[in-house]
Amino acid sequence: MNNAKKLLLSALIISSAAASANEPLAPAQEEMLVTGGKDSIQTLSGSAHLLDKTTLEQFDFSDLNKVLGQLPGVYIRSEDGYGLRPNIGLRGVTSERSQKITLMEDGVLIKPAPYTAPAAYYIPNIARMNAVEVVKGPATIKQGPNNVGGAVNLVTPPIPTEAEGFMDATVGTDKYQQYQIFYGDTVGDFGYWVDALHYSSDGFKEIDTGDTGFERNDVNAKLQWSPDQLWGYEQRFIVKLGYADETSDETYLGQTSVDFDTDPINRYAASQLDVFASEHQQIHFDHLITISESFTLNTKVYWNAFERSWNKLDGFIDGIAIRSIVSQEDNNAFPELLAILKGEVDSNPNPAETLDVTNNDREYGSSGIQLKGDYTFQTGGWAHNLEAGFRYHHDYIERNHLTRGYLMTDGIMVNDDINYGFKTLNEAETDAVAVFIHDTVSWKDWTFNAGLRYEDIESEAEDFLTGTKTDKSQSFTAPGAGVFWQASEKLGFLAGINKGFSPAGATAGNDAEPEEAINYEYGLRYQDGGNRIELIGFFSDYDNLLGRCRASDSGCNVGEEFNGGGVEVAGAEIFAELMLPFTVGQIQFPINVNYTHTKSAFQSSFSSSFSQWDNVAKGDELPYLPEHVGRVQFGAVAVDWEAFIAISYQSEMRDEAGRGSFDDALTTDSLTTVDLSASWQVHPQWLVQGSVDNVLDDEAIVSWRPFGARPNKPRSARLRVTYSF
Repeated sequence: MNNAKKLLLSALIISSAAASANEPLAPAQEEMLVTGGKDSIQTLSGSAHLLDKTTLEQFDFSDLNKVLGQLPGVYIRSEDGYGLRPNIGLRGVTSERSQKITLMEDGVLIKPAPYTAPAAYYIPNIARMNAVEVVKGPATIKQGPNNVGGAVNLVTPPIPTEAEGFMDATVGTDKYQQYQIFYGDTVGDFGYWVDALHYSSDGFKEIDTGDTGFERNDVNAKLQWSPDQLWGYEQRFIVKLGYADETSDETYLGQTSVDFDTDPINRYAASQLDVFASEHQQIHFDHLITISESFTLNTKVYWNAFERSWNKLDGFIDGIAIRSIVSQEDNNAFPELLAILKGEVDSNPNPAETLDVTNNDREYGSSGIQLKGDYTFQTGGWAHNLEAGFRYHHDYIERNHLTRGYLMTDGIMVNDDINYGFKTLNEAETDAVAVFIHDTVSWKDWTFNAGLRYEDIESEAEDFLTGTKTDKSQSFTAPGAGVFWQASEKLGFLAGINKGFSPAGATAGNDAEPEEAINYEYGLRYQDGGNRIELIGFFSDYDNLLGRCRASDSGCNVGEEFNGGGVEVAGAEIFAELMLPFTVGQIQFPINVNYTHTKSAFQSSFSSSFSQWDNVAKGDELPYLPEHVGRVQFGAVAVDWEAFIAISYQSEMRDEAGRGSFDDALTTDSLTTVDLSASWQVHPQWLVQGSVDNVLDDEAIVSWRPFGARPNKPRSARLRVTYSF
């Protein structure tokens, strides 16, 4: 915390040392956006989308996976059915624990340790957000450290200009409940809001000897001071404070396909002790000063702390890996061990039949300071918007994974009282300096974008079990450029190219090389009033693809990384927001469509101890990358009510790299789901909303990872009441 206080003091000094005239500030919300807003997106030379509060309210999803499913170029691998730890990929990068995307809250890195250990075991609750942005292509030059696929920015509400608030209550299937209260006001130069959120469920899975639900709490506050002419300049200061916790009975353990077909929501007895517990704290400071009519400086200082323990089944003490037992097309490979996992057979007191339950205890922290200057000027008939940014960032992780042994006895796991010690005991930290410069130039019907990003990354790690220390230095320069041509009042064309980069982690080892790719995109945008259509093609040419070992991967150490060599990913995205050209009375009929087609291929043959690749042949496709993803939404909107139906589709995905027919490969199922939602503004202050997810109750294997077949969430219903004041 002392470092955070020093950073806050430094920010005040740096941001206040400025000179010149005074102009009104841009709205506070704009400084939290990375796209510049919907108007700016329309002329970007890269792909970007913004889901505003109105869109987020249409279904009131609490699952970020469902929210991002409304946009093209996004790939989701479901794990728990509630989106507690989403697996999100963009334009072909792996979706595994969202590790290859840049994830932000109000433009600030929000993963627990985005450089040292980038797996996103914490993601902010979407229910408290005011908007969601997704940025891909050349527009990612301003974001990092992962800009091969793109960035996701979650935007909190601005300070209200007058007193307002709401109380929100939702109940639903499996004892789902969500309660939220929000209140804010501005009095003179001071503004604030406070937000408290609780949601929980008993879970949709079933186990005879344990629980399967979760509970989350989230309390946040934002304070704002906008003094009139402080030291001669228009300024704005914001402090945001947050605390969140979670307890969830989540497991890595799935089922065999035969057991899945019999009862997809059943959980094996060996997962009865699995529980995830975490706490997250944050302090974010934001300062904006208008130095002149053409120059503003924004400073952000941040501190995040995250602690988590995940007590879960990790296998047998000394035996066959769980994936080898459950990821089979039949139950005949290891019937005795499978019966132990189910609780049908007692363990013999030997290491091969003793269940390994490891408490994966970890502590993370991140802090930093970032500055961004915006300068607008004219050179002849050319209008420039020049942006330059700097960020110093520090993060760390401490892993303390303690193993305990249990014997399955009459369906109950009994501790064997043997001291197995630590499976993993290490720590690592990273210091990173990033700078970028980006110029947007407008001339007549043309908009040109060019930028450059540079990062210098210094990491060190220590393994206390082996006594080894490692240091790792990485640096990269990533240029990008694009052009947008407004060919007519309604039609525009875009093209862009940028170098993408994703750094190796601190514990990756010296043989692991950073992930690098050259990204191309091209397409068109059409807008006619409220109708908008976007068609974009993309191509990523990887010089090296990086695979990262997690606790769920067998045959490797947590944090170890693997080089995959050259890979090509190509695809096309369609996005449309349309309003049918007729009404029925005052009822309008909006339609939203998105579709992504993706193909991938390794460019060399090799063997890897990374379980998702194994023996790769040139031309093999990437695992967990669907060829087809799409969604179409139809709506009816009146003055005081609205209703929507959404149909989503995702094609099957390979569990390991491969090609050709899916018949002989381990794959997920293709899945089509239908969601419904209807809202009624009963009174200016009262809103009633009913929603049903997966109306047709379709069942599918949505993942074979971490250990075995995992189901999608079955049909569920919610009833929501909101009182605004």
